Amino acid sequence: MTSEVQDEVVARYARSSGLTRRSRIALGVAGVLALTGVVSYIGLKQAAPPLTATVLGYQVASDHSVDVRFQVDNHDHGKPATCTVRARDYGGNEVGRLDVPVPAGRQTQVLSATIRTSSRAISGEVLDCQLT
Repeated sequence: MTSEVQDEVVARYARSSGLTRRSRIALGVAGVLALTGVVSYIGLKQAAPPLTATVLGYQVASDHSVDVRFQVDNHDHGKPATCTVRARDYGGNEVGRLDVPVPAGRQTQVLSATIRTSSRAISGEVLDCQLT
């Protein structure tokens, strides 16, 4: 094949990538920036949860109830929340559970709950709190 024929064949059948090198680099950088933004957003949401609960104390009132006193720090105090409080027996089994409403208002609130249990409990704890 002569050089002219070879150039004609290459010109006819060669495929272009559609994107220039500069366009591919720009798309890659945009993708990395978008991924960094998503990961940062998720990390910030996990780093500062809107609700934290601390058990201040509990008292086993009887074989079938436990009184739990706890504090809720609601960083988004304009919204109500619900905290799930549970009681456990000596073996670590859950013997009672109660959802306690946390009214909107103050950022820090101290609440009490009496959990009815199926058998004698030895502890009371806050399982989790969620905005409602």
